[in-house]
Amino acid sequence: GARVVLLGESMGGALALTALAGPNPPPVDGAILAAPAVWGHSTMPWVQRAVLTIAARLVPGMEVTGQGLDIWASDNFEMLRGLGADPLVIKSTRVDTILGLVDLMETAHGAAGSVQVPLLWLYGQRDEIVPPGPTIDAARKLDPAQGQRFVLYPNGWHMLLRDLQGERVLEDIAAWLRDAEAPLPSGAEVEATALDPAVVRVKR
Repeated sequence: GARVVLLGESMGGALALTALAGPNPPPVDGAILAAPAVWGHSTMPWVQRAVLTIAARLVPGMEVTGQGLDIWASDNFEMLRGLGADPLVIKSTRVDTILGLVDLMETAHGAAGSVQVPLLWLYGQRDEIVPPGPTIDAARKLDPAQGQRFVLYPNGWHMLLRDLQGERVLEDIAAWLRDAEAPLPSGAEVEATALDPAVVRVKR
């Protein structure tokens, strides 16, 4: 029959990792993780952890946005403007919800070494949302013997599938779906264990 493959992007990638490492993993033949969110409490600066924890206790319903942070999710500005104008896109988030998301990311970070199916983990060196430190730390737990692979795109941002170089990522995904062991067209596959997080990120 047809292969069933799970695809998770950003927080969806965190959910996929958590589910696949859980006691009742979904019956899939593999998973594609596009910039999975694995920046949990243990890899977050203590100041950020403290501020988030205190705010979640004192003002849990307070809503915050990313306005003024000078953080970009992609180099595809036309796409970003479209999302900004879309009324269905969440523009602000409650503090207690953010705490819950960080809890999920912490779980996903620890789950990376417990997944038992082939994985294609995709990450961009220009990602300004999920830092390279926790990403590389989690990806080092991948098991090549189980067909778990890590791909690092020098010009990739957080929204890899929608970036200006998104076609390159989609070509890799298509190739992996055809043959999970074949070389990828981009040639961007690397061994996570050989990477230094301090030099992975390419800044603007």
